[in-house]
Amino acid sequence: MLELQAMRDKLARIALPAPASECVALSAAVGRICAQTLRATVDLPGFDNSAMDGYAVAVDAARPLGQYEIIGYAAAGSSATGALRAGQALRVLTGAPLPFGCQSVVPQEQVRVDGKLLQLAEAPVYGAHMRVRGSELAAGTRLLEQGTTLRPLHIGLLAAQGIAELDVHLRPRVGVLSTGSELVPAGQPLTAGRIHDANRPQLLALLTACGADAIDLGQVPDDPEATRERLADAAACCDIVISSGGASVGDADHVRHAASMLGGIDHWKVAIKPGKPFAFGHLCGKPFLALPGNPVAAAVTFLLLARPLVRRAAGGTPSADTMQLLPLTEAVHNRDMRPHFMRARRVYDNGMLLVQPFAQQGSAALATLAEADVLIEVPPQTTLSAGSPAPCHLLSELIAP
Repeated sequence: MLELQAMRDKLARIALPAPASECVALSAAVGRICAQTLRATVDLPGFDNSAMDGYAVAVDAARPLGQYEIIGYAAAGSSATGALRAGQALRVLTGAPLPFGCQSVVPQEQVRVDGKLLQLAEAPVYGAHMRVRGSELAAGTRLLEQGTTLRPLHIGLLAAQGIAELDVHLRPRVGVLSTGSELVPAGQPLTAGRIHDANRPQLLALLTACGADAIDLGQVPDDPEATRERLADAAACCDIVISSGGASVGDADHVRHAASMLGGIDHWKVAIKPGKPFAFGHLCGKPFLALPGNPVAAAVTFLLLARPLVRRAAGGTPSADTMQLLPLTEAVHNRDMRPHFMRARRVYDNGMLLVQPFAQQGSAALATLAEADVLIEVPPQTTLSAGSPAPCHLLSELIAP
């Protein structure tokens, strides 16, 4: 049995082919991973412009509070506006190009206008309310690194650069197979002794969230030959294969034996709770991850172990496992020899952010998993008292690209 970090290190050394790329429209790029480093093609802003509705002025050093002659008007989208001489002003709206010689933009609330004459209430501040060309970004500035997952707010930045399409990595095809004769797909009626398959839909959703092309491989009964055939078929059509269930030591657990006939299991069992019966190996040369059958254990091992491998196959940069130290609302106890990743939620008490562990911590308790927003990592054979800081892994960061 390997410690968690040792298992992570083994998975990080699995050789993966370099991901291929494709060109997509900017409108289709959200959630995709950049296949190239992107640099600014133009200055932002591309010309000097006004940050407010007001008046562009060329300051008359001899009488800065004197009257200024209004020589024209410019709105956003106007063409070049000429030049200002000392003592002259131009009426400008937000985004309007500024004339040569402009030294300040005075908000309209700070002036009095009498026909073509402008009277200032106070001396202009040089450079005030002016958006100077290239002050936000200069052409050539690095915008996004290769391996960055494109988020919605990246799209506006790229559009402002005139980028209409870009190269992104192809999504790796990652298949999910559920094992177990007791499983019934969602939407079908249950009979005595049967349960709905929660793992497969949950894992498919997690894969989609981290940038994979999630392939639903269905489910296979507890039959050794059927398991071997389905795993062989999965390896033929997927870049990575993930199974859930059937990897422990029960009489009906056939996954490890079937995998050994198609390639082999490199390591089995990881020292975490929940999630001990995790295994990885290869099927016909393709990476294979066998997750536990209990839904919480399957989710925890996916987030801590499988997800980094999938992200690497997708061409993504390693994402940080963001951790917070938060005071506990109550004591937690871990009598096991393995670290226990407990489901919990963050709560506020008198303005202080705390973490509240759930009472139900069973590895099949899906309700608390759905409510949780953190996993508390409780070291082996440790009690953390109420009020003491607990290391909390943020689920939003573990799930998000």
